Amino acid sequence: MMKRKIYPLMTIVLLSVFNIGCSSTNKVETEVLNASEKWISNFNAGNTIGIANAYTADAIMVAKPFGTFEGRKAISEFWTPFIASGATDLEYSNTKVKIVHKTKAIISSDWKMNVGKGIITNETWVKTNGLWKLEADHFEVIEQFNNSKNNKMNKKETYVLVHSAWLGGWQWGNVAKTLTENGHTVLTPDLPGHGSDKTSPANITMDDYVETLTDILDSQDEAVILVGHSFNGITVSRAAELRPDKVKKLVYLTAFLLPNGGSFFGAVQGVKGSTAVDNFQLSEDKSYAYVNEDEVQNAFAHDIPKEAFEGAKPNIVPEPAAPLQYELEITDENFGKIPKFYIECTEDKAIPIEVQKAMYTGNVKKVYTLNSSHTPNFSQPENLANILLELLED
Repeated sequence: MMKRKIYPLMTIVLLSVFNIGCSSTNKVETEVLNASEKWISNFNAGNTIGIANAYTADAIMVAKPFGTFEGRKAISEFWTPFIASGATDLEYSNTKVKIVHKTKAIISSDWKMNVGKGIITNETWVKTNGLWKLEADHFEVIEQFNNSKNNKMNKKETYVLVHSAWLGGWQWGNVAKTLTENGHTVLTPDLPGHGSDKTSPANITMDDYVETLTDILDSQDEAVILVGHSFNGITVSRAAELRPDKVKKLVYLTAFLLPNGGSFFGAVQGVKGSTAVDNFQLSEDKSYAYVNEDEVQNAFAHDIPKEAFEGAKPNIVPEPAAPLQYELEITDENFGKIPKFYIECTEDKAIPIEVQKAMYTGNVKKVYTLNSSHTPNFSQPENLANILLELLED
């Protein structure tokens, strides 16, 4: 009689443990699938930040046949141009979830999107601080579809990045790194009197700046993407006027986009709220310009650490004055036919956002926005590079 009473009790206990285990397993599976579905949703929405943040800092992605990418930054640098190329419509099918324990699970699945299809062999999710993150992501491309989007994805371009006043080609270092890692050619010339070029400011004119760029354009087999930062928006406009067939797209990074006859001095006349303009000075002999030293970082790079700014400071040079007086010469026939893009910087204390908007409104094909100072090449180089990759599709 005792046995007949014990067995039902043991059965109840075992069933309870089994049910608790099943409930826990089902919960983990649901949470992991939800995390994976959110990643897919971010991919299809083009949310590259959301995609990157889904990985752990030291995640490893094995993407056959592209290679192995270690760490969140490297993984982001793979996905961003891929998505910018037009890849979308990602779907999973035949999905399986293997629960390792309550904070770790592995997904395997088939996948397809508009540019190809393949398999996922190991999508490992781990729960850290209450959030599910990708620790490993192993997938393979079995077939690439031969469509226009895919052809664009494989098309490599040449970027010519023109620095701002007072700086040099060195300012583009981190931006150029991302672009070259995506297979593109990047040229970052020093204009006369800047960077490694030691020409005296007193001997430099706008013609010297423009000749530097037209020489580069003449040496290219195909048209380039020409990017001008700040004052040198004027310089790239003139170079594009002279070589319209050598410029595929013109990009203005919080830059002077002026009409025919416009000049730097004319554009800043009466501008309010610019720390750079308020502290702008000419040398006694009027051969070069500078900004009061104690306001330089606040004017141009208030969103980078002081130590980083101090490290770059020795590379800042006097700005030749003659090009600042140059009155732009452009025509609708040449300059006017080139597609133009503007990257506005909303926290800019050199060219206030209102001034940027006044210059680009009605004059460009598309506007991109960075919540940065005048120098996102220092404070947000990856975001800036991603925009330069994205506009390839426009």
